[in-house]
Amino acid sequence: MKKNALEWCVFGASVLLIVALIGYLGVKAITYQSTPPDLRVEIMPEKDILRRNIQRIELINHGEQTAENVAVEVVLLVQGKETETAEALFPLAPKESKQEAWVTFRTPPAEGQRFNVHILGYNKP
Repeated sequence: MKKNALEWCVFGASVLLIVALIGYLGVKAITYQSTPPDLRVEIMPEKDILRRNIQRIELINHGEQTAENVAVEVVLLVQGKETETAEALFPLAPKESKQEAWVTFRTPPAEGQRFNVHILGYNKP
């Protein structure tokens, strides 16, 4: 049986895709680096109609490994003095991911308030 042009085009595209996939996986396997979790934390204020002091925390893992039970401490500083402390727990931070959490403080928002953010620790699964 003779194949028509459409069958040859589909066959050629399939072979090309399979070769490209094998090449991509080969390059990823050769260049893979088993780096530990590279955790970064950013804090941003949240808009609240009740004027509560709510802050959004973004935990970004730039590393190639997953981190579990990431504990983040946020310290509220008003006029340079430590006023209050809050803590957020991220159960899982997969590689190359971004997670979000929110913390609230009893102290109302004030001019010149600052935050110190600190990763307390994490586990490797």
